[in-house]
Amino acid sequence: MKKKYRQLAFSVIGIFLVVALTGCTKEGPAGPQGPSGASSTDTLSLVGFAPGIKCTTCHNSIDTTYYVLAKEFEYSASDHATGGDEDRNTNQCAGCHTNEGFQDRYNRGFASETFTINAPSGPMASQTYSNSSPPGCFTCHSPHSRANFTVLDSGAVNIYTLLANQTTKQWNSSAASNLCVKCHQPRMTSTFLTSAPYSWQPDPSKINTTDTAKIYTTRWNNHVSGEAAQTLLGFGGFEFSGYTYSNSTHTNLVGLKSLGCEDCHMETPISNQTGGHTFRAVGYTPSGASAETYNNFNGCNTSYCHNGAVSTSSASYWTIRNTITSELSQLAHLMMDTNTTKKWSLPQSGKAVPWVTFTVNGTDTTWAQANASTSKPLVVVPAAKAGALWNLQQVMYDASMGVHNYKYTKALLDASIAELNK
Repeated sequence: MKKKYRQLAFSVIGIFLVVALTGCTKEGPAGPQGPSGASSTDTLSLVGFAPGIKCTTCHNSIDTTYYVLAKEFEYSASDHATGGDEDRNTNQCAGCHTNEGFQDRYNRGFASETFTINAPSGPMASQTYSNSSPPGCFTCHSPHSRANFTVLDSGAVNIYTLLANQTTKQWNSSAASNLCVKCHQPRMTSTFLTSAPYSWQPDPSKINTTDTAKIYTTRWNNHVSGEAAQTLLGFGGFEFSGYTYSNSTHTNLVGLKSLGCEDCHMETPISNQTGGHTFRAVGYTPSGASAETYNNFNGCNTSYCHNGAVSTSSASYWTIRNTITSELSQLAHLMMDTNTTKKWSLPQSGKAVPWVTFTVNGTDTTWAQANASTSKPLVVVPAAKAGALWNLQQVMYDASMGVHNYKYTKALLDASIAELNK
């Protein structure tokens, strides 16, 4: 009797499985229409899905098409993910520091952005985002609506300058680099020219003893990270008259669309800690290692660039960086020497002061800020001498120590040192 009941039970289960599996092969009724894609004003609308897109193309245990999981892991080691200041979510900052703000700018159109002296402008979001997230995959890509990982926007970018009488230049290189410089550019927001008392606008023509520069802020410089694009294009620094300024091969290659940010910063990863979506070219030290640091020169060493000549120990690479680092230090010390600065500035509170403040962290000395405030401005006469302070920060915040554009970077430092030694 028990055997008969068991056979009956198995028969019922079998019929159920057949029906269930058969049902899985049939298409059910269509669901309700989903929301439309984002419009120019509706920033956070869903972008929708490309026809025929399949989740498992990318989301499977062994993704051999796009390696999404691996790139997510690389990105988690990047400064964009860990040090991007995503808490800066006001309309003046969110356009680059948050995913939501960047999407806002994309939907409104990057080409419509303006750059106006003495007014907040540049890469700004239309609002403050109280619930914001760091830049991530969907900041740069829209794989669900496009069914690929092309960059969100590849249009050229106007790179502006805060210096008087300099001309705007256009960055128009690879698609990926065009997207990078949507944020890695100067801006007006919260800088020395947007709030009273206005600090002096750098102007190399102001060389007379009647020309006075008054600096009221510690942040008398381009917005940090904006220097890289400028340096690569060969402008943005304070170009003292009477000196020669030229550019390295990198600048020519950018202009020919043969070199973009990704060629050096996103090449074949090493241990998922440099290259790829870490955006790092240098500075990976394996866990547990005391001093062993890996630099990723895969992009430099391609046959059409340096062809294997660049390595962690190669003299040419480190000579460039060491030269610039040494001159940067020399310039900073000149500006901290009151015997030098008193020749070109009016005293604060009756005494000469250094032009820069600095911090020391272990063996690392960082010159970061102008020694100025609204109550104690830094006053430089003739005004053009203050260009040395501008160039110090232009080179320091570019951070490549000459690699981006060695000839232009060295020319800025050489001229600044020469001017302060007069």
